[in-house]
Amino acid sequence: MRKGYLDELAKIRDEICDMGHKTVLSVEAAVKALTTLNAGDAQESRQYEKAVDTLNALIDKACIVTIATQAPAATDVRFLVASLKIASEIERVADYANNIAKSVQKRLLPEDVRPCLELMPEIEILGRKAAVMMTNAVEAYQKQDAELAGCVREQDAEVNKLRKAIIAKLALLNIGNAKEQAALLEINNAVRYLERVADRATNVAEWVIYIATGFPAQKKK
Repeated sequence: MRKGYLDELAKIRDEICDMGHKTVLSVEAAVKALTTLNAGDAQESRQYEKAVDTLNALIDKACIVTIATQAPAATDVRFLVASLKIASEIERVADYANNIAKSVQKRLLPEDVRPCLELMPEIEILGRKAAVMMTNAVEAYQKQDAELAGCVREQDAEVNKLRKAIIAKLALLNIGNAKEQAALLEINNAVRYLERVADRATNVAEWVIYIATGFPAQKKK
């Protein structure tokens, strides 16, 4: 029975890591789609959403059943509770990526985003930094590495600074018509989604620290 219980915990961990890996791929494809206006990359990003949602539902059920039936020790309760929260954070990141990709597919046209093209390299850097934070947060969870989780938390300020700089530059662009204004709003929203990816990665890191140390997570809303 004890081996079966340990196998259950390992399966939950592995499924969350798989969920995180798929979500990072979705974010990376969404960033590429946004910065190149490539509908194929947008579709690649969106293909992960259902798989991530399915994994989230399976993890939610597995954690609750394990808590209810296995009388886990305190350290395992921390792991299970934090795993529930982490899965939820990752699922939200997948939603952000899907929203960006959907915007590229349905609302952004090359002729309308021309005023914003000069900022695409900075947006690409922002997206890459956010994706790296998510990758490291998932790795920290897999290894229960509080030190790596702390590094993820420290990277959030850099992403926030870059996001503010990009938003400020977007506000100064010379926009000529209503279609360009609508495109600008979509890109502004995408930049904010990328910042939220970093925020959610920070939350995952906080939950990893909770698993490792027992100190309450300091979450971002």
